[in-house]
Amino acid sequence: MKTVGFFVNTSKPKASDVVIALYNWLKDKSVEPLIPDEQALALGAPPSGCNQDGVVEQCDFLLVLGGDGTLLNAAHTPQIENVPILAVNLGYLGFLTEVSLDELYPALTNIFAENYYIDQRMMLEIDVDNPDLQRSQSFALNDVVIRCYGQLIELDTYIDGEVFMMYNADGLIIATPSGSTAYSLASGGTIVDPHLNAILLTPIAPHSLTVRPFIAHGDSEITVAIRYDYSSVDLFVDGQRETHSLTSDCLIRIRKAKKTIQLIRSQHRSAFDALRSKLMLGEGAKRKS
Repeated sequence: MKTVGFFVNTSKPKASDVVIALYNWLKDKSVEPLIPDEQALALGAPPSGCNQDGVVEQCDFLLVLGGDGTLLNAAHTPQIENVPILAVNLGYLGFLTEVSLDELYPALTNIFAENYYIDQRMMLEIDVDNPDLQRSQSFALNDVVIRCYGQLIELDTYIDGEVFMMYNADGLIIATPSGSTAYSLASGGTIVDPHLNAILLTPIAPHSLTVRPFIAHGDSEITVAIRYDYSSVDLFVDGQRETHSLTSDCLIRIRKAKKTIQLIRSQHRSAFDALRSKLMLGEGAKRKS
């Protein structure tokens, strides 16, 4: 490892101290830290002379310091799929950012000793056909959300071209297994093993009790059509508004992307450990002996 890139949530209270200490630690090991100029300026750290895209192009692996939102933002950087990522949690609850601040230096030591594994995480590819706008394409690590605020909407959904269901709801979440513990879970969706080949469809506040979350095969293509023109139907990709005011002329097509995100993981921790420690999974089911 000759170069380590940094993506940092500069609003975190500990971020500056953590990054400067890391910078010096890496320098002592003859490893070149690369911090995007804008972030370096905010943190009081030496700049690298490049932006986020440039850091991704030049680094051997990437340190993402913040929370799950910081990692989701990083996942939308061009060519990010080519770089292994160590995601470090500087906040509280984080499922994608597995490493805590206390574990940071031991984790880096293991990486330099090649004592780690790569966890490949599925992404979604989203195509929006809109006659009034240029066709757009984007990618999601967690989820795609189609929703309207203030009224119910009707969404016709198709799986591999076959009619599946009409959703009468506030909206619809289409999620990866990694995203099953995010907005989908908050809306009543199922927790899914992050390594399954699956796409989750979770309605947001459905109007009918017969409308339930559904898990489709990961190789399926999901198509969503908006039945009528509403005042405002928005498309969010990983929490960021992608398209505003979708109309009945729009088609949203969602499928598994060819690219994946490479997360550096510890040899000693599984996804189930995170569920037990962060969601307290099964705590209420314990029996007194």
